[in-house]
Amino acid sequence: MRIWWTLSADPSIDEALRTLHEHAATVVELHRPVCLASGRCCQFKNHDHLLAVTGLEAAWTWRNAKRDISTAAVATAEQGGVCVYLDGKLCSIHAERPTGCRTYFCDRGEGGWQATLSESLHRTITRLHDEHNVPYLCAEWNWLVKSLSSAHERGVFSKASLP
Repeated sequence: MRIWWTLSADPSIDEALRTLHEHAATVVELHRPVCLASGRCCQFKNHDHLLAVTGLEAAWTWRNAKRDISTAAVATAEQGGVCVYLDGKLCSIHAERPTGCRTYFCDRGEGGWQATLSESLHRTITRLHDEHNVPYLCAEWNWLVKSLSSAHERGVFSKASLP
């Protein structure tokens, strides 16, 4: 976990993830899926949805989020079957959200493009792990956020200690 946290601050990884997010935005714009800002995409249990994220991307997202999340907040979100960053019907970390959030839309329409984009982004993130010799783990989002929050609460790392 510490290696994900350390490398999430690496400028080349930051640039690579931001570039990946820009690419996702471009593809989404081409397909123009309807988003009703219903928050359904963040209500995992109610909509039979699982958000899988790699450890590196979770650490990058957590580091860039505007607020810290406690393990208690994650436990509450898990019990409700929602994303810990869901605020009412909106994402409280929209600009920093993981790639899985950027490719999932309730508007399924001709949704084949979503799966193709998601797989392509994931392959790129996997290569990023390989190129930087970062241990790879893909796991459920809230579980990874809880792990990062727990490590932060135990003093394993802090946002203030980053370069």
